[in-house]
Parts: sequence; structure tokens; C-alpha cells
Amino acid sequence: MADKTNEPLKEQITYEMEVLKFIALVMAALGGGAISLFLGTPTRLRFGLAGLGFFATLALGMVSWRLDRRIRMLIAHIEVI
Repeated sequence: MADKTNEPLKEQITYEMEVLKFIALVMAALGGGAISLFLGTPTRLRFGLAGLGFFATLALGMVSWRLDRRIRMLIAHIEVI
């Protein structure tokens, strides 16, 4: 009976883990793209786009940190039940 009550939580944890993996891949792509903008000739546009890439990576890092905390909370909730 306990397995049926935990099933929606397990599905939610699985979904949020997949979202976390996707965010990690996007962060790696944005960070790599932002770093590669510095390899060319220095222009304002390149520095602007690189700065936006770094800020987007930072923002996604904060989102992934919050999502990780939520996943840990859901796992702890399953262990209590």
C-alpha cells in the first residue's frame, strides 16, 4: 500500500531529475558559447553576448540549485512515509 502512495512522488522526482539534467546540459552549452565569444577579435557585441551568456549560466545555476534542494526534500518526504 505504501508503494501506491509514493508512486506520484517517485514520478515527480524522476521528472525533476530529467529537468535538472537538461538544465546542466544547457548550462554547459551556454558557458562554452560565452567563453568562445572571447576567442575572436574583441568587440562590444562579443563582450555583450558573452556577458549575457555568463549571466544566463549563473541564473540557470541558481535554478538548478533550487531544483536540487526540492528533489532532496521530496526524497526525504518519501523516506519519512
